Amino acid sequence: MLIDKKIIECELEYTKCFSEVYEDEEIIRFSDDQLYDMYYHNFTYIKKAMSDIELKRIIQNEISLRLSKKSNFCNIILNSAVSSSLLSMLKCKPEISINGYYSFDISNFSRLNALTDCTIKKVNNQEMIDDILFCDLQHDEEKLGKDFCTRRCYRRGRVYISDNGVNSYICHYNGYIIGNCDLFMHNGIAKIEDFAVIPTYQRRGYGTTILNELIDIAIKNNSHTIYLVTDEDDTPKEMYKKIGFNKIGERTDLFFKL
Repeated sequence: MLIDKKIIECELEYTKCFSEVYEDEEIIRFSDDQLYDMYYHNFTYIKKAMSDIELKRIIQNEISLRLSKKSNFCNIILNSAVSSSLLSMLKCKPEISINGYYSFDISNFSRLNALTDCTIKKVNNQEMIDDILFCDLQHDEEKLGKDFCTRRCYRRGRVYISDNGVNSYICHYNGYIIGNCDLFMHNGIAKIEDFAVIPTYQRRGYGTTILNELIDIAIKNNSHTIYLVTDEDDTPKEMYKKIGFNKIGERTDLFFKL
């Protein structure tokens, strides 16, 4: 299942908002010295289909480079499956995850059941970034730790209140923070990212309400394609499908612990 080139372009442009970029004929390497331990600010994207021998060479080069920078991981992303023969060649064995690309069927938009008693506002100041941190800690502190969540939030927050193109939105209900989500638009393509509802408010319609608002913003800004990427093993995938997202492709992530 081939992914539309314009979606791939949008995906890469989104990452450029947070990372420095090196590119040659084979790869695009992203790095973020401000958040060096963020896997999806620091990774290598394989641009085209290759033989196992070529992939092995690139992977080994990227692992060597990461080791020279004293990193404890190397993340490789490619839009194709990985063969067992390639894996057998690698000295360092990766954790493999499959992420699906899901595109929203805009004809379903009028059928989304959004709650009317929520307010969703664009993040535009430091106080609102602190609100995102509150969401992040509720959602991820136990798994990722307070220090990482804090550094991640303030690193990304600097982009949200800049002119770099990634906008974040916070949902409130009766004065309480419910959740947040990012939106990035590029050449008629809109990417939804970092969608999260605080656990105590999940399964009450708030998630659909947040997505409804961001989809509406994307449509009003002339986006003809609206998509997100999700781990194929994650539960939210089923919610996305239920409200009108359809799978259009997938990628393979190879994560090496060094």
